[in-house]
Amino acid sequence: MCRKKILTTGMILILILISSLTFAQLLPEDPTKGSRLFVNKGCVRCHSLKGEGGNVGPDFSRVDLGNTQLDMAAKLWNHIPSMNVGMERAKMIKPNMTGQEFTEISAYLYFLKFFDEPGDATRGRSIFNEKGCSSCHPPSGKGKEGEPGLDQFPQSISPVFLTQSIWNHGPVMIAHMVKLGMKWPVFEGTEMMDLLEYIKLNTKGAKETAFITPGNPKEGKQVFASKGCIKCHAVRGEGGKEAEDLGKRAKTFYKSLTQITSIMWNKGPAVLGKMSQTQIGIPKFTPKEMADLIAYLYFLHFIDEPGNPVNGKKIFSESGCSKCHGVDGKPGELMTLSLSKYQKAGNSMDIVASLWNHSTEIEKAMKGKGISWPRFKKGELADLLEFIRTPKKKP
Repeated sequence: MCRKKILTTGMILILILISSLTFAQLLPEDPTKGSRLFVNKGCVRCHSLKGEGGNVGPDFSRVDLGNTQLDMAAKLWNHIPSMNVGMERAKMIKPNMTGQEFTEISAYLYFLKFFDEPGDATRGRSIFNEKGCSSCHPPSGKGKEGEPGLDQFPQSISPVFLTQSIWNHGPVMIAHMVKLGMKWPVFEGTEMMDLLEYIKLNTKGAKETAFITPGNPKEGKQVFASKGCIKCHAVRGEGGKEAEDLGKRAKTFYKSLTQITSIMWNKGPAVLGKMSQTQIGIPKFTPKEMADLIAYLYFLHFIDEPGNPVNGKKIFSESGCSKCHGVDGKPGELMTLSLSKYQKAGNSMDIVASLWNHSTEIEKAMKGKGISWPRFKKGELADLLEFIRTPKKKP
């Protein structure tokens, strides 16, 4: 009985480890890499970014792309018939994609919301005074307790610098504010953007290099673990249970960089107070580590939860896939096309890429057989692809 329990526990640990490795592997290293593919593959001929590009399709910088990777792929699939018509009118040759290229483009499009719109410096000045920042930080020189004036802040100060300061100097800041009888200021909406815009007008320090390049989400996961964040916060069940599982509220971090900074700032006293009581203590961050950590939090919602193959089997039948395709070496009901080669596929995006590359032929075949083009709702494509990838039991 004990041996059986040990084996079961071991299997569970192995599954958790495999899930963790898969999640880390799917995280992008450079979220901007897909920008080159967006241009080279011709996407920019139909779609613009902040007004730059084609106007056949929507401007991707002005639509909500905050879906998981496969839900974004499902939206693409749903619009393939109209996209084929648009490309024919524009006399475009539809580009072929690999699974890796699809991953890079989708990560880039998801990353667009990360970039802040310019703040309002005039409103930022009011916020600087209203929130009590001026009580410690004068426009130039030093404050009464030696606090740096705004002119000593780095030029082009970024939210990464501010978030890093929360952690590295947070305890001192909190103690000083308690001494002055000040409440920790809370920032909502675009207030942090406006504040930073005002601060930039006064900065004369060295030029900052913390956010010249975007953070690396994959390395951010390692920072999340090495700095002890995972001791309290789990991500999809992996980690501590003293605080909330960030995987369950991942969509909360699908915000601009400054808004993520605001979330971390607002929770600063509570989190720093909790960590000060642990054996690890309050961690220190380099600018790169903080940039990577924020990028990791931002991409938590991008990676799909594992699909449900049972639901996927139902979708495979109801959406008409089984009319043309078999999955266990057998042909489809109307055609002899088997999807067995995709069983055990390491990356679902390889299947998505294949669907895209053959979508014109698929659409023609479906019209010829009188089959309606299937459209997938949120979560359905993940279930469908998990069913296709799952090896089938032999009779």
